[in-house]
Amino acid sequence: DYHDIRFLQTGGYILQAYHQIFMDLSNLIENGSDNALVQQLVIQEFNVDGDVIFEWAASEHLNIADYTNLNLSDPEIIWMHGNSIEIDWDENLIISNRVSSEVLKINRTTGEVIWIWGGPLNEFSITGDSLGGFSKQHDVRRLNNGNILMFDNGTEHNPQISRVLEYAINEEEKTVDLVWEYIHPNELSSVAMGSSQRLPNGNTLINWGLVNNQGATITE
Repeated sequence: DYHDIRFLQTGGYILQAYHQIFMDLSNLIENGSDNALVQQLVIQEFNVDGDVIFEWAASEHLNIADYTNLNLSDPEIIWMHGNSIEIDWDENLIISNRVSSEVLKINRTTGEVIWIWGGPLNEFSITGDSLGGFSKQHDVRRLNNGNILMFDNGTEHNPQISRVLEYAINEEEKTVDLVWEYIHPNELSSVAMGSSQRLPNGNTLINWGLVNNQGATITE
């Protein structure tokens, strides 16, 4: 999948893909299909020779029945829409899942889900954010100061508005505090795409993604 790829100093790389599987959901949820076609997210790491040395598949570590925000009675279900991969400072992976407005940290050796932030399985308490958190986000990155930067499309905010957010995160206490945000002066609302990048001089470069009736909007 084209959303992200991380090239490694070893010559290897990490990418994301999708795998369609059939699942029997009839015993998990009311009106669930006994042969639902589910699109699941797969993260793969390859070495310099092109061999797969790590693979993470959503169905092996999560229970789709817990995703109560999805319509699990549909015969075809997009379980996850991954849009960024971040190698954290402890070498584990931080994954952004736009469909459920969630960020997952996964163990790069075992595939175990270390924590989930946002969405129906949220484990964190959020402070300092008047909108209560992010919605349909993109480009989740760890900053040098330890904080998390992301582009918040804000699809389900009321009012609908896009922002760039910087959160201070305490992974042990499971708390996040919004320490900085930026909203475009025209209060743009991005329905898709978007990114934010903290530059070496401390500035932030923002791509506002797909804004209806406008071309590209880039802000530093």
